[in-house]
Amino acid sequence: MADFYQHRLLTTLHHLREMDHEEQSEKLASYTRRRPITLVLPALYAEVKRPALRCIVDELKQVSYVNRVVISMNRMNAEELTHAREFFSELPQPFQIIWNDGPRLSELYGQLEKASLTSYTPGKGYNVWMAIGHTLASGGTNIIATHDTDIISYHREMLLRLCMPAANPSIGYNFCKSYYGRVSDRMYGRVTRLFMGPLIRAMMRVLGPLPLLEFLDSFRYLLSGEFSMSVNLASVLRLPGNWGLEVGMLCEVYHNTTLRRICQVDLGMNFEHKHQHLETKADGVEPSPNSGLMKMAKEIVLTLYSNLTADGVRLDSTALKTIRLTYVKTAKDTIQRYHDDSVINGLTYHRHEEAAAIEAFASALDIADEQFLEDHYHHPEIPNWNRVFSALPDFGDQLQEAVSLDTEGR
Repeated sequence: MADFYQHRLLTTLHHLREMDHEEQSEKLASYTRRRPITLVLPALYAEVKRPALRCIVDELKQVSYVNRVVISMNRMNAEELTHAREFFSELPQPFQIIWNDGPRLSELYGQLEKASLTSYTPGKGYNVWMAIGHTLASGGTNIIATHDTDIISYHREMLLRLCMPAANPSIGYNFCKSYYGRVSDRMYGRVTRLFMGPLIRAMMRVLGPLPLLEFLDSFRYLLSGEFSMSVNLASVLRLPGNWGLEVGMLCEVYHNTTLRRICQVDLGMNFEHKHQHLETKADGVEPSPNSGLMKMAKEIVLTLYSNLTADGVRLDSTALKTIRLTYVKTAKDTIQRYHDDSVINGLTYHRHEEAAAIEAFASALDIADEQFLEDHYHHPEIPNWNRVFSALPDFGDQLQEAVSLDTEGR
């Protein structure tokens, strides 16, 4: 049975009981007649060949409340695009495929670079951003929902619970963030559990209870990739184009809407994602800062630092050194908590691996600190779509045409 604890800053929507899924689906479908939903799926082509995306497509066949699906993809060639088109043709909803590294989109990204707006970097950040731009340009949508495509345990109830807070007119949140468990025979979610949570609390001890840090600390799964939001909010968000996407998006949401229009929702299930490997010294190798969870941790930290600096917080070498030392102590203190939680739930707990992960994350923090303190450090940030459409008035039409041609195979 879930708890019903409400955080003092954010509304938390819990999974308190099993619901009648068909009844709730019909309600949501009735809401979307006036507030249509576009589902955005950021994906690598490789996901098409994996069982998780196959399951997601099968579940979406039974969904009546999504008006359109936009699959924003990269790392594929023309032959693979043809295969992806056939794969998604099973969907009953109208769908478009955005081929981000295809020739048509490459030409559009070239226009953005020529106009000094942004320079394309392959990854989830640009996949999500371009899908938002396409949705805004196409019109006919009030709500954008997004979730990852590597969810092995996917069920359509997850999507229902993600969309309902934004679509239900009696509550109508501007932004809804998901949370859920990451547990099999052990706890996963190491970047959230052992890095971001302790780091934010360390920052609050060193820098004080800054409003932005308190806001971030109120989320139960800070790095979840599932959210829904209004198109009006989506149009003004400036997103990072790297692994800092989730944290950077929350910082933008904080600055562009009110707390009472933000919520987090329990998706009511235990997520089984593809697990990324974290190299540690326990593996007999030196962790690489340019791959895997180390790279993710570094880019998340730099995104957070940049947002705090933009809020007027001074982060000099002394402050960063103090934060680093406080982080290590705070993170190590959490090990006993996770051990005890694992014991009472009959889970496996590898204390040494957890401690080695903290050491690896501390190394990532050292690298981020060094990079941040460089004289010419620049945080990569993609402009919001209001600015793009203002600078390039025909861009939306060109984007729609390019995506239509790629989707139709012309």
